[in-house]
Amino acid sequence: MALVYKCKHCGCEVGRLNSQMLDLNKIGWEHLTTEEKSRLMNHRPTEHLEINSICENCQDTLESNPAYHELDYFIQ
Repeated sequence: MALVYKCKHCGCEVGRLNSQMLDLNKIGWEHLTTEEKSRLMNHRPTEHLEINSICENCQDTLESNPAYHELDYFIQ
């Protein structure tokens, strides 16, 4: 199973760790609470584990438009 980082705003894939590279302890997974894990993660049992992240383009947009932080989604 792979660990896939996807932008929570635009849906693009930010990065991917294949199963042979995957060690949840090395990425600090054990430091997250159960609530944080469930908010950040989408488990696809037959495919991969998705982690909600943010891409550089969306981060730049948020920095340029601080009011967008109030919105759950700013891309229509």
